[in-house]
Amino acid sequence: MKKTILKSLFCLYSIIVCIIFVSCNNQINQNRNPAQETPYLNVPYTGQWINLTEHQLEMMKLEGGAEIETRKPNPISNNRLQLKYPNILALRGSLKENKVALTFDDGPDPRYTPLILDILKQYDIKATFFLIGARAVGHESITKRIRDEGHAIGNHTYWHPNLDKEGVGRLHWEVTQTEKALNDILGYRPSLFRAPYGSLNEELVEKIGEMGYSAIGWSVDSLDWMQLTPRQIKNNVLSNIHPGAIILMHDGGHWTMDLLGTVQSLHDIIQELQKDGVEFVTVPQLLNIRDRK
Repeated sequence: MKKTILKSLFCLYSIIVCIIFVSCNNQINQNRNPAQETPYLNVPYTGQWINLTEHQLEMMKLEGGAEIETRKPNPISNNRLQLKYPNILALRGSLKENKVALTFDDGPDPRYTPLILDILKQYDIKATFFLIGARAVGHESITKRIRDEGHAIGNHTYWHPNLDKEGVGRLHWEVTQTEKALNDILGYRPSLFRAPYGSLNEELVEKIGEMGYSAIGWSVDSLDWMQLTPRQIKNNVLSNIHPGAIILMHDGGHWTMDLLGTVQSLHDIIQELQKDGVEFVTVPQLLNIRDRK
């Protein structure tokens, strides 16, 4: 009799312990913050968490550091370089045509690039994406989606170093490595190149020309890399817009950056410019440049 009672009490105790364990475990899961568990990254626009592999997270690093820590807002020196090398470096298109080119740097990024592509598709306009080679390799499906939806693609180095400090040897490696990666994914070699942070000098521009690339700068800086609000980004673009403008924006950056402002600003920017009869084109269309096979 006593043995039966003891067995019953033991079973009851085991059940209670199991219930407490399951309850505590569920509470822990509810309180879990994915942001503290790499490789999870948040998508603020949708409130979703993206689970990245360690390799993909590694691809999201920028060797030269965050844009806000490295780049000067207005690289005046590039205007002087453009005057000296007009056949290699372009900062804008023709002032006679009411056309502009939206450009996005530092992608593909699984958080922001798909959202931007959705918006561009909604308005049936094409843009130009300057891709980091390592990220293109890490996110091949997004890279192919950019191509398949008719957008232009440019070379933005493999690891995003500051080339002005690294020199032409590093430029050659970064460009050729990215060229190979993009050719493997896309089936062609882009003819456009944009230097990380817009950092260029005479030696770099001459090397870019020797390699058969057109160096592309910009004439309108959205300053979205400063993680501004949608209204600030919109005002930066619309207050500086002009015919032939090449507009600098970002669909990626340092993995800690929040580029939600960029995504949300696009609706107003596109709608306001379309009201003024502005046509959105790709950089190759704006400058009459063809990709190499």
